[in-house]
Amino acid sequence: SVQPDMYPGNCWAFKGSQGYLVVRLSMKIYPTAFTLEHIPKTLSPTGNITSAPRNFSVYGLDDEYQEEGKLLGEYIYDQEGEPLQMFPVMV
Repeated sequence: SVQPDMYPGNCWAFKGSQGYLVVRLSMKIYPTAFTLEHIPKTLSPTGNITSAPRNFSVYGLDDEYQEEGKLLGEYIYDQEGEPLQMFPVMV
């Protein structure tokens, strides 16, 4: 399950500079916004958050096996901004 957790190192780490995550829901939804949270620099053991996501896209899928979904938006996480940031659906 997707749970908020602000402890450094307790995260979904991706190897390399790109990755993806599929979240399967129990019913069809029509999202209006997404939130993304990363620890702030003040809680980072190294004093920086270079591992925070930067550019990301969100797609809607009819099922987890679908190769291409509907693009719901392309976003940029502001590493200088608040730890919890909201991004409205663009489509």
